[in-house]
Amino acid sequence: MITLEEIKVYFGDACKTFPKTEKEIESKLTLETQKILYEIGLPNYKGYGGDYIMLEKLQLIDNQYLQFATRDFDEEYYKQCIDLKTGKVVFNLRFDYARSDGDEKYYVLNSDLESYLRYVFVFRKYMDEIELPQKLGDYSENHSKYSKELKTRLLKINNDVNAGFWANLIEEMDLGVI
Repeated sequence: MITLEEIKVYFGDACKTFPKTEKEIESKLTLETQKILYEIGLPNYKGYGGDYIMLEKLQLIDNQYLQFATRDFDEEYYKQCIDLKTGKVVFNLRFDYARSDGDEKYYVLNSDLESYLRYVFVFRKYMDEIELPQKLGDYSENHSKYSKELKTRLLKINNDVNAGFWANLIEEMDLGVI
């Protein structure tokens, strides 16, 4: 399996590291998560749903969510975060800002930050370096084969692809929507 350092090299300048945060917050992060945030970095990238942009610094939300990214043109409504209670990478897409209960809904992206980084790497590499037309045929006619190939690659990391965000991406590819 590719190392985190090799992923950093692959993304180059698109990989953004963050200034260290307060010790109290840092103590809630695994050593691997700290290494990714402060040494490896996370990439700005074009992906499913838009352009994902890393923040200049980590932001604590509701004493539970450590925001590291947003989505271009959705900055006010979209947050990618680490849930400090579970270590999971979650997102919030809040277009219902007039909710009366004030309860924010967060949805799981990945089981941890390392899985998130590896999934983004596999997805971007797959989209940037597709050599599959020779193997799978034209995408518009063979989108199911392409979704199956991407799912197979993601399953080599873990099973996060079977639920939520990544499952939706695979389903939409399989249907030919994207």
